Amino acid sequence: MQQKLTIAMSESDRTHRLLSGRETLGAWTLEPQAASIEEIFVKQISGAVYDVSELSLASYLIALGRGEQRLTAIPVFLSRSFRHNAIYVRSDSPWTHPSELKGVSFGFPEYQMTAAVWVRGMFRHEWGIGLGEMDWVTYREERVPIATPARRGAGEDIFDALASGEVDAIMTARRPPARYFPASGEGGTLRRLIPEVWEAERDYYRRTGIFPIMHLVSVKAETAERHPELPKQLYELMLQRKDEGIAQALETIKNPTSVPWLLEAAERSAQLMQDDMWPYGLQANWPQIELFMSYLQEDGLLDRKLAAEDIFHASVLHT
Repeated sequence: MQQKLTIAMSESDRTHRLLSGRETLGAWTLEPQAASIEEIFVKQISGAVYDVSELSLASYLIALGRGEQRLTAIPVFLSRSFRHNAIYVRSDSPWTHPSELKGVSFGFPEYQMTAAVWVRGMFRHEWGIGLGEMDWVTYREERVPIATPARRGAGEDIFDALASGEVDAIMTARRPPARYFPASGEGGTLRRLIPEVWEAERDYYRRTGIFPIMHLVSVKAETAERHPELPKQLYELMLQRKDEGIAQALETIKNPTSVPWLLEAAERSAQLMQDDMWPYGLQANWPQIELFMSYLQEDGLLDRKLAAEDIFHASVLHT
């Protein structure tokens, strides 16, 4: 008899088959749960409501550091992103580099969000601006209750806040609406801070080898305890689906998206990143996770670095 495994995650070439409602994993039928990524994070970190879910790396580590025991994880990183391109200013701003932003008011949707932790770490270690040298502003409640040096913005719309002058710059994972930022990225009320941002991101990767992790896959600890073979089986299935997605991106018979030069981007990524442009597994990613934990410590959001066995299920520690 098939058992149901509730899963909640964003759709991508890495997950769309798992979210089809037709995927099986051994004795389990995967049962997708519809919700926005923000809703998924809040529900899982506050109530462990899904057997399997995508989850913010930062919120998961912060919760573990505070004694969270309802969740474990596998080293499947459903979201990775360079965040240089996510820093915006008004189009009439004089600034063109993060190192020029010392002392300005800088907005994040949420202080603890993984992208914000990465950006503050880069401000300190790449761009020479310390934690206390910026006026941090946030625009939504923290999903794990934490004390932060940020003040709350006047409203909830971070894009309106930047356009109106409430803050001088923002970092946002979501693209600004078209009324502020056209599809071309040019000629709007807002612009990206860094002019040649895609090359800046490639340079960061060449120098550091870091393709920043944003989200991992959490597993309800109770489910893993009842079925200790599940986390490893899930890891192997998701690794296979990810590899299939990369192969599809490189296939020339058809373009799976509406972006004309997607293949060029895929080949350039393969050239730069060589063996694996989107690595899963603990060994390939542990140095980056350790670095990220040091950023959390510098932010005052984590008291100590956690061991791999604290973060990931025992069955995937050798991946």
